[in-house]
Amino acid sequence: MIRKSATFNSPIHLFIITAFIIINLSIPAFALDKKEYKVIIAFDTVLPFSEGIIDGLRTTLDAQLKTAGASASYQVFDTKLDPATIPAIMDAINATKPDLICTVNYPTVFADNMITKKLAGTGYKIISENPIPVQSGVIKDWQKPGGNVTGVGVFLKFNPQIKLMKMINPKVKKVAFVSWDAVAQLNDWFEPELRQACREEGIELLEFRRVANAEEELAFYSEYDKKGRDTFIMGGVSAWVHRDGTPADMTNLMPERIHSLKNLQSLLYDESGPKTGSALGGACVVWYDIGAQMAEKGIKILNGAKPGDLPWEYPRKYNIMLNLQAAKDKGITFPPDLTDAAYRIYTDYKGTFLGSRN
Repeated sequence: MIRKSATFNSPIHLFIITAFIIINLSIPAFALDKKEYKVIIAFDTVLPFSEGIIDGLRTTLDAQLKTAGASASYQVFDTKLDPATIPAIMDAINATKPDLICTVNYPTVFADNMITKKLAGTGYKIISENPIPVQSGVIKDWQKPGGNVTGVGVFLKFNPQIKLMKMINPKVKKVAFVSWDAVAQLNDWFEPELRQACREEGIELLEFRRVANAEEELAFYSEYDKKGRDTFIMGGVSAWVHRDGTPADMTNLMPERIHSLKNLQSLLYDESGPKTGSALGGACVVWYDIGAQMAEKGIKILNGAKPGDLPWEYPRKYNIMLNLQAAKDKGITFPPDLTDAAYRIYTDYKGTFLGSRN
């Protein structure tokens, strides 16, 4: 029987319990002065992460407004990572004068670079999904954003990932990290975060490798397959381009390569890794809940809070995902305590799973 780890009481695995618990902070009594609020959402490309975040944002915001006898009307724009789309979005903002603007950013933070920065110093109130708000110049400090914008990141701290790998294989002592060099600002944030987590968890960081293309990333996996079982890997953003400049479908290329490797131990932050077996598992972000976090910030802002007074936040929730077939193919047995605590367990490389269907 698979059960959520909120019911799992071993102190040793306390970190897993926190993966599923959201502290329901009470929202102050409403002081809303409108029956309908205008909301503009600008997102970078239609991808599972953006769809999940927008769903969580709208569903939660609608539910909270309904309790106050209010509602929201939405205009939703896809930037398509194309500067040509921006004038129409800015025209809609200026014509609508929305009560709230929400941006959902690709790792290159296109929406914030093209929209949020242009609205700095205005009366518009903005909530952003942006993993690198300081590095991208949107704010100066996570705790004190200032100005007219606040937000939520999408990347977890690395500590839960390292703790999870220690549970899977207590003999691990070393880690290597790989990420696409096209997301330079994001990598500049990843690396110190990872180094700090390694120090705190007693793991040696062998290298933080930045790759230019899919071929280099796939070669990285093959190289680390030859290392001992005391080493595992983690990844940031995959290289979605071939050496010749053509697009690379890492959704298929990465699982194909990793399935053929018999020693490589890897964890990923996105559920697609455990689902396809390109990773043994992961402490995986919950895109819907990131949207819900944004919505709760939105309610506070509509209720009178200044965006710049609200700290930027890490995602507050993650789920433990595992892939039994990947573990079997690599001669690894997950501890029963871990499988009992997992939110979802994939049993093959086709997406068949046990556990929660939420």
